[in-house]
Amino acid sequence: MASESSPAPARTEQRDYYEVLGTQPSATADELRTAFREAVLRHHPDRSEAGSLATRRTSVLNRAWSELRDPLRRLHYDRALERGGAETLAWPLDADERARPVRQRRARVLPTEPSRWHQPEWRNVAGFRVPVAVFMAGPARQNAWIVEHHIAGEDWRTHGEQYWLRYAAEHYRERNRLDDWIGALERLIELDPGFETLTRSNLRQAYVSTGMFLRGIGFLRGIAERYAAPDSAQRRWVDRELRALLAEFRDRRVRRGPAAERAEAAELLLNYLEALGMEPGFPDVRAAIAAHRRAGHPGRAAELVERVAGAPVTEPARWFSLVQLLTEAGQLDRASDLLAAIARGEHPQALDRRRIGGDPVRRIGAARRRLTQARSRARRQALR
Repeated sequence: MASESSPAPARTEQRDYYEVLGTQPSATADELRTAFREAVLRHHPDRSEAGSLATRRTSVLNRAWSELRDPLRRLHYDRALERGGAETLAWPLDADERARPVRQRRARVLPTEPSRWHQPEWRNVAGFRVPVAVFMAGPARQNAWIVEHHIAGEDWRTHGEQYWLRYAAEHYRERNRLDDWIGALERLIELDPGFETLTRSNLRQAYVSTGMFLRGIGFLRGIAERYAAPDSAQRRWVDRELRALLAEFRDRRVRRGPAAERAEAAELLLNYLEALGMEPGFPDVRAAIAAHRRAGHPGRAAELVERVAGAPVTEPARWFSLVQLLTEAGQLDRASDLLAAIARGEHPQALDRRRIGGDPVRRIGAARRRLTQARSRARRQALR
């Protein structure tokens, strides 16, 4: 008796995902979405007398839609469908509904009706679509094709795709198009706020190799404003890059070149450091003093000497640097007095081997030799 009252087992039919939604593999994304919505409405439990059957059908519809709505997963499914190995779903049938004849499930996508997601004639290279024949020809042919079809004649100012800007920046660099190279890099960093993009762009190297120091200082100064917390790792990295770029500017423009240009560059360097809220380092002031003395500006050089001499000495080794600075500035008596005070132990931290990172006796001896040589040069010049 129990077997007579038990319900008949549910009948199902295997269908691929497109058959479940009632559409074709060639359907566009919008057509696929419309077919799913119509199928859900048609089989919704609230609209069907057989609530249990409708619930099972809705579950199958949701599973098919979750696979085909994703472009990459749909592409893999289309390829499996073409090979005849695509997964199917058990579609519930009504009690009086007849199952369709079993069919071969090979090559569901006909040559006259290919999937719009499957494009075997293209390959991806650095974000660009490249024909298969070009791809197989190797990197040199790929690069030439990308330049011809995507880079040549284009203006980086009109592009916002990060992959395009990365490729274009390298293209400009190889062809010595310096303004375009720097511009593409700056636009890439402005569009992508990620810290990794900033660190991998090698901006400082680009500014140094092109000699665009002031442009680089201005741009990095703007980037520093992204990171408001001065103690953050990102802000410290940007500050180090600024310091390094300023040091390159000092070595290239303040320590080299015609005297007048060196003095002008020295003032620019000090002004930039002040604007950035950075204390000028000893090498910065030393280079500025030498530039002004060479340019015939003794007053400005003396002013900078007093600026350094009047500042508190926070590093023990700075005492010896100050002696060297006074010697180079021609203030030999003052340098001699300071060196004698160091030797007498009036600045004991300057005699601490560990704190100055060297032998204080050797440093005192080297400073004395420089003083002796400077006095000899001064006497020779006086006799001329």
